[in-house]
Amino acid sequence: MITRALLLGIAVGFASATLQAGEIARAGDLEMHCAALPSLELTAEAAREHNVEPRPGRGLLTVNLYRKNRAGGMVSVPGQVYAGAIHQSNRLSSIPIREVRRGNEVYYLGEYQLDGPDTLRFLVNANVLGKPLKSEFTRVFNTP
Repeated sequence: MITRALLLGIAVGFASATLQAGEIARAGDLEMHCAALPSLELTAEAAREHNVEPRPGRGLLTVNLYRKNRAGGMVSVPGQVYAGAIHQSNRLSSIPIREVRRGNEVYYLGEYQLDGPDTLRFLVNANVLGKPLKSEFTRVFNTP
């Protein structure tokens, strides 16, 4: 059982150790946790582990899906995840999502382009066990 350990574990891998933009969406006994950050905030170990090449102009979206169990804890569940971002200039970009599995845990990563200082509005949709989850959140990026 993981509770929020996986998201915290990914967060510890960030050089700044802060998730400056994140969102939790709930639907019944399901939760979707989303966070976005510049790839340069990843430590070398986290980047290697998640097969991400940190570089200017690239961001990382993390999505975790959970279901409450009978004991009240949260367990990781698979689902279908789709994401996009709207840039300050109203340009819409799709974010390709890949599934990552570690033992009984599953999470989703997507990489996106950052064009200079920008404000991105993230739109994340998931389907978990036939139930839709939606999240929308904004993140300000001061550097490319």
